[in-house]
Amino acid sequence: MIEIKNLSGGLQYVNTLKKIGKTILGKERKGHLDLSVVFLKEPKMQELNRVYRGKDKPTNVLSFAQEELGLGELVLCPAVIRKDARKYGITFKAELTRIFIHGLLHLVGYDHEKDADFKKMSQKEEKYLSLVS
Repeated sequence: MIEIKNLSGGLQYVNTLKKIGKTILGKERKGHLDLSVVFLKEPKMQELNRVYRGKDKPTNVLSFAQEELGLGELVLCPAVIRKDARKYGITFKAELTRIFIHGLLHLVGYDHEKDADFKKMSQKEEKYLSLVS
């Protein structure tokens, strides 16, 4: 089950994200695990980023793997995602989809610390983006 909690105000595309999440989790053989998704405003996201990553600024997504929750929790900040979308010249929906997939891939075990891992994760992101776009 994918549970989405919106603490950031108005947000569209919740059903779209659930469908994307179910598709990816199924393909990654994690469809049986629960996923929690939370949308936060910038001040709270900045606080979490400072506490968990030592970076005193809001970020677009944080991924918290938590076995007791099933797969874990994705925390997203629509305000940062909206700014990023403008910076990249794409729609909010496109950037939200991309960053949701990115965070989800972290939860299923991918990272981008090493060049080889970055390449593998980037290929997965592109594959899933092409599937859901």
